[in-house]
Amino acid sequence: MNLLALAVFMTVDEAAIDALKRAAAVCDPQFECGGVVRTVPGGFEASGLTTSNKPFGVDLELFYGPNVVADFHTHICSIHNRPFADFFSQADVLANQGLHTVGYMLSLCDWNIRRYDPSQDDRDDEEVDFHSGLVIYLTCGHIVGWVPPTSAGRLELTVARRRSRPITRPS
Repeated sequence: MNLLALAVFMTVDEAAIDALKRAAAVCDPQFECGGVVRTVPGGFEASGLTTSNKPFGVDLELFYGPNVVADFHTHICSIHNRPFADFFSQADVLANQGLHTVGYMLSLCDWNIRRYDPSQDDRDDEEVDFHSGLVIYLTCGHIVGWVPPTSAGRLELTVARRRSRPITRPS
């Protein structure tokens, strides 16, 4: 999948948030999906969306170039990664540090958009405790936006009501 983006935004945040809202609407929630934000005349533009058709990891190497200032991607919400979906992975953090780019991530568990800027944010800033006693540290970044859950990512509940019988009162 590769959908083109044509809008130019004034800020990197606006471009990445818009792209992640688009990703939530059109990408398969079982696979990570993402792209990059580039500087263009007049502002910033998000690339098209791509997916690796795998639950974890999306390869953005083809999108990178000298004018890339940020990347963005989704984190799926499954029983296997629910405790970690709201954090940037170690690979996410290392890529942003090494490439000197800002990272944006939409968790399809809590629907928050998070931003990690290696020049401003601490790495491994959140302690995660397991029932086993194991403690690890993960990077949470800052919440910069929210996407309303899509019908594909939300549990649809239907309440069936039985019609009440009319109460007859003695006369």
